[in-house]
Formats: sequence, C-alpha cells, structure tokens
Amino acid sequence: MRIEPNSYDLVITGGRVIDTANSIDSQLDVAISDGKIAAVETGIEVCTSKRVIDAAGHIVTPGLIDLHTHAAGGIRKPTNDDFMVEPDAAGVSAGVTTVLDAGSVGALNSGGLVNFLAPHAKTRLLALLNIGKMGVANLPEVKSIDDIDEAASIEVIQSAPGIIKGIKARMVTPGIQALGNDMPRTAKRITNEAGGFVMVHVGDIAGQNPIAADLTPELLTGILGEGDVVTHTLSGAVGALLADRSLISQAQEARNSGVYFDVGVGGGNFSFESAKAVLDHGFMPDTISSDITAMSRFAGPVFSLTECMGKIMSLGVSFEDAVRMTTSKPAEILGLTNELGSLSVGSNADISIIDLIQGDFLFHESSGAIGVGSQAVRPVTAIRDGVPQPLDVGPRPWGWLPTQKG
Repeated sequence: MRIEPNSYDLVITGGRVIDTANSIDSQLDVAISDGKIAAVETGIEVCTSKRVIDAAGHIVTPGLIDLHTHAAGGIRKPTNDDFMVEPDAAGVSAGVTTVLDAGSVGALNSGGLVNFLAPHAKTRLLALLNIGKMGVANLPEVKSIDDIDEAASIEVIQSAPGIIKGIKARMVTPGIQALGNDMPRTAKRITNEAGGFVMVHVGDIAGQNPIAADLTPELLTGILGEGDVVTHTLSGAVGALLADRSLISQAQEARNSGVYFDVGVGGGNFSFESAKAVLDHGFMPDTISSDITAMSRFAGPVFSLTECMGKIMSLGVSFEDAVRMTTSKPAEILGLTNELGSLSVGSNADISIIDLIQGDFLFHESSGAIGVGSQAVRPVTAIRDGVPQPLDVGPRPWGWLPTQKG
C-alpha cells in the first residue's frame, strides 16, 4: 500500500537549524501545520505541502525575542513619535517575532497597548508596565511617590496577564533622589500580588548621581529575587554593575539567587570599555536586547536586535550563545518555554531565518567609540505563527548590515 506523505502548511528546507533549547545545530528541515511546529528532521517530503521556503545557505532559529524595547509607537502620538517605534518595526519587519515593551506605558495609559496595539500587531507584543503611572508620556516618569499608582498597576497586570508581564523601574534621577530603593520595593510589592517579574534599569544615565551607586548593592541582593531582571548589564553609567572598573560582588550574589541579567544596548546604556570589564570578570549576560527607540533606530547606536547580536559577538561571545541569548533564554524569563524559544514539536511556529556574515564590521556606542567585529547577523525572514512576514529595507541606506571597514 502506498503511504502518502504528510501535507504541511509550510516546510523550511535545507537550512542550518540552531535550537539551543533542544541542543540542535544541524542541517534539517522544519515543517509547520496550523501555526505549530509539526516536524524537525532531515528529508521532509514537500510534494504535498502548501508552501516551501528554501533556506539553503541560511540559518533557521526559533523566533528571535527582544526582551527590552520601546515598541508602543502609535498610541502616544498619531505620527512621528520621537521616542517609541511601532511593534512591527522592532519585530517581524526586522526579523524578530516577539518584543517586550519595557515601560513605555504605565497603569493609567496602558489600555491602548492592551486593547488595540497588541491585538493588531503582526509581531507578538508583550509589555512591562512602567512603575510611573503614565509611562514615558510623562518623562521623567517618576519624580515623587505621586507618580506611582500601586493599586492601578496591580489591576492592569491581573486584567491582562497574557500581555502585561510585570513592572519596569528605572533607577535614574530624579526618582532615585526622591524615593531611593522604595521605588523598586514598590515594584516588587506589585508583582508579588499581581504576578510577573520586575525589570530594573541600573545606571543613572539621567544624572550620574552618586546615590545610584549606593542603591545598587541593596537593590541586587535585598530587593530583587528569582525571576527578576537587571537590564543594562554592560553599562558604564554610575550605579551600574562596575565600581572602580571592578564588578560589584552583589551581581554574582543576585545571579546565584535567580536574578537574570540583560544587555539592553539602548542609546546610552552600553560601552565597549565597561562591557569588556564585565566580561573579563567572567560575568556573561543572560540575554541580548536592543532597548530600541525611535532615536536609536536610524541614527544608532542600536539599529536593530540583529545588529546588537553582532555588537555583543564582537566582544568574544559566540554566535551560538547570541542565538541562545535571543531565543531560549528570554522565553525562559517570560515563562513561555512551552510556546516560544524552541523548535519543539507542538510549540508556536515562530521562526527567524538569518544570515551570519563574515567581514570587518564597525559597531558603535553613543560616545562615539567603535568596536570591530568579524561577524554580523542579517535578518532574512520572520515567521510568526507559521506565516512568513516581509522585512523592511533596514535601518541604513544599504540595508541591515553594520558599516564595514574601508
């Protein structure tokens, strides 16, 4: 009796499949049915499948996840938002399938994101509420305790747990002068009652106030706990993880207690000098994120999540680690390992197809300092819930790759 081959909605053939959650790095085919991963194996028969993507020469990974963005564009200003980008600009149009907006909205202006932006984006849009009740619509978002509405934040998280994943707090001037560590303590009270995790921005880029350095040790070991996230691990600002060019001991203590550490490149939250110092202490961040904004998308130094991957790779982090730091690890932090971050059969068919390009690439920080790397990552296609999405043309006139020497 002749056995007919399976009919799939989409088969991606011939690519180098890297799935760090399942310890896979091999040339395989990936089949998708009904928006889920149906098979990952060699020689999948495609004759009865509805669509085939030839990924020969490309790399196929679980859908890239950007754990720190400002991608709520469209709800703050009707056009030309000077701070936030639209979800798909940071997401599928840049080869990324999931973005976490980190504090663009607060409890009192989150309705637009929950009810309209997230449901209509092609990208999977999740969010952390800003501890400031109006988010970035009211920068600086925390000037006093009056800028925080604890009860409203709890209500929002409980009403939309599929989208709102916790609280974001920035340890910057003037909030740290007015409240000190009472600000992250309040964030922890909120998530302890409502669920989710706290992400804390360390490094006072707003004022470089010495008080920031005094607050960070207690923040790391006395306030944050298992599942919480420190963003801007490689920052050189006052109050980040370095003191006199040495990693503060509380960083490793916090990691030992289950706190995660995110890169969060951002406009001014990364320096090559500080990054090398942190990494030289053997302290590897858990995740690579962009902290992309409207200002840093075209002018830099962010440009895209894939460019941020190349930037961190220029410091000696392997490509395979960079994939883990943008797929399985952020999925773990989000508590979504059954849905995202892997190509396990039955998981959501969120997939990124990317290229690893060899060359002499120049990576930038906001100070003007330049790092040189021999590899860059270029997005090719994002597939969200089994549906391929078009890329845009990229943040530079020539596309997605960084500047090359010469």
